[in-house]
Amino acid sequence: MPSSQKNIDKLRKGIDAALEFQGQDIIRRGSWGTITFESAENDLERIFSVLSHLKLLPLEGLTDRALTQITQSLQDVVKSLNAINGFTIEQANPTQVRDQLVAQLGKSSDSFYEAATPWIPFLAYQKGDVAKNIEELTQSVSNASKLISDAKNDITTKKSEIDEIITQAREASAAAGAAVFTKDFDQEAIDQKTAAFRWLIATGVLGFLTLVAAIATWWIGLTTDLEGFNLLQAFGGKIAILVVFFTATLWCGRVYRALMHQATLNRHRALGLQTFQAFSAAASDDASKDAVLLETTRSIFNAGSTGYLDTQDQSNAQEIRLSEGARHPIVVKTVEYGSKSSDS
Repeated sequence: MPSSQKNIDKLRKGIDAALEFQGQDIIRRGSWGTITFESAENDLERIFSVLSHLKLLPLEGLTDRALTQITQSLQDVVKSLNAINGFTIEQANPTQVRDQLVAQLGKSSDSFYEAATPWIPFLAYQKGDVAKNIEELTQSVSNASKLISDAKNDITTKKSEIDEIITQAREASAAAGAAVFTKDFDQEAIDQKTAAFRWLIATGVLGFLTLVAAIATWWIGLTTDLEGFNLLQAFGGKIAILVVFFTATLWCGRVYRALMHQATLNRHRALGLQTFQAFSAAASDDASKDAVLLETTRSIFNAGSTGYLDTQDQSNAQEIRLSEGARHPIVVKTVEYGSKSSDS
């Protein structure tokens, strides 16, 4: 039969009275000296734990008989707590009294625990906490599983996007680097061609002066009365002038040819890099791009014959040796003029 409100109120009053001791230190106090109630600490924790649950649960679900049993056992607990709270060492045999109070609290604690705890799961279920918690837990697990699945899919998608971004960034970086070097090679070719034109003018001027000097020395004859050392001195001066002009003309011509040679090579390198960019953009896979890079590098940095220098003049040109494999390192071999080759 339904429980009466009177019994419910009586139990709630007992619960509140017992919980008042939870905020008080009834285990050890300075006025007790070395005497403590540490041996009753477990009983106190068990009592306050059960009381905390009962205070929150709907006691209307209990029968009057259950309410009476719990209330009576709780009253014994409150009496034991009051006795401990009023303990003093100024009485006879305080240690013996302490032990009696601990035993009394343990006995009342067991009775209260046996009377109250069987009803706590039932009252908790009546309150709906268990069913609600199970439902919330199930929903949380379901939500967590969905979040994990979405996170995995998102990570896979983001990884693909990141890989694509990295690939595009590498290609853009390579294209930008190739464009920069193309511009550098092209500008260097223009500068060297301009300087070569100046040296060509200087060669022409010196050649003209050499011709004028040769004609002048031809028409300016030697006097017939010069003999011996005087004749050698006069003739040697003319020869020296011609040699100086002729040597200067040859030297300017060699500088012009060297500059035109370098300008032609740099222009060739610029065109090679432009070709590399076009073929690399059209390549469908990495192997094709590596092959294009291999051949373009060989074409750019292998010193070719431009016709401006002879074979001996080109003996200080750079040569490269590329490993036959897209993933193998590129080895550059520099051949210095008049020395053996060395790999670096």
